[in-house]
Amino acid sequence: MLLARSALLVLAVTLLAACSTLEDARTAQGTGPTRTYETDSDRVWQVMPDVVRGLSLTYAGDNRQEGYVLAQHGVSMFSYGEEVAIFIAPVPGPPPRTRVEVVTKRRMSTNVFAPDWGGRILDRLSERLR
Repeated sequence: MLLARSALLVLAVTLLAACSTLEDARTAQGTGPTRTYETDSDRVWQVMPDVVRGLSLTYAGDNRQEGYVLAQHGVSMFSYGEEVAIFIAPVPGPPPRTRVEVVTKRRMSTNVFAPDWGGRILDRLSERLR
């Protein structure tokens, strides 16, 4: 009985130690797919909430001054959920361009079936900016 409880405790600690948060996604800037759009950053900021919500993600907030949007996806049949950080930065020089990076972190690192939201968000943003 004691051995079973000990094994369960070790398993729980291991799983919890492998959890990701929105802060983990936000601090992982530079690790996600990027795309540059031929538009000013104001337009990207304007459409981003609809892009995020249109993909069934929860818009968790943004910080325009620091250049990021945070989103989440809850538990589904294939995933324990994902944390998403979207970085929006103007590219200097004419014409107006904006660089967007998307970082996805699985809530549970052992969840190999969690979707990577990078391509989905960037593709949907491309559609909205046409």
